[in-house]
Amino acid sequence: MNAQACCPDLAASHSPASRSAAPAAAWWRVVAARWAAHLETLHKAREFDFASELSAKTLRDIGAPDRLISQAEVRRQSHEQHLWALRQWRDG
Repeated sequence: MNAQACCPDLAASHSPASRSAAPAAAWWRVVAARWAAHLETLHKAREFDFASELSAKTLRDIGAPDRLISQAEVRRQSHEQHLWALRQWRDG
């Protein structure tokens, strides 16, 4: 007796197309979940990006964490060193 004739659901569940679709769907869910987590991480990083425009003094005034204040000071010093190097290059 033919398997499709007696149990059409069983025959469909064992077809090559259904076997390859399940892992592909699971893989796609994993990719989508990782992409969503990546976008959430980017969003959180952008939330704190406002501090990149503020000076260390302003950050101290608003009570920002020491880590942000330190980053602002390092950023300012790096910018000053870069400007100094450009001036040295320009003046010869």
